[in-house]
Amino acid sequence: MYKIKKEFSICCSHRLHNNEWSEDENRRIYGRCNNLPSHGHNYKIILFLKSITIDSTGMIMNFNKLKEHFNKIIDNRFDHKFLNDDITFKNLVPTAENMAQIFYTLLKEQIEELYKVEIYETEGASAIYEVN
Repeated sequence: MYKIKKEFSICCSHRLHNNEWSEDENRRIYGRCNNLPSHGHNYKIILFLKSITIDSTGMIMNFNKLKEHFNKIIDNRFDHKFLNDDITFKNLVPTAENMAQIFYTLLKEQIEELYKVEIYETEGASAIYEVN
């Protein structure tokens, strides 16, 4: 089994808020992350690919091609944006866990070998969405 990973970064803001809960419940659950208007992060996003074979170039996927996919699908849509404004998060709280799952789903359409997305919200805190 061959595996590769590549790191990317985006800067964006979000507010952790569940529209089905009261303001008090949101503050109790999400604390300062529920404050208006929002807060931002410099997210580190790691994409993991695997394949039982490599192509004639000796790669699962050229890192530059992987970067093109990431920029087109994720960076152009989410970088320097307020995540809550994106239709994807209309009824979904933009937690790191949900971001990892959404980013995986969006990227998987173009990157068949993708099996895991890890998102670092801070240096020591990350969320992973993985499909075996």
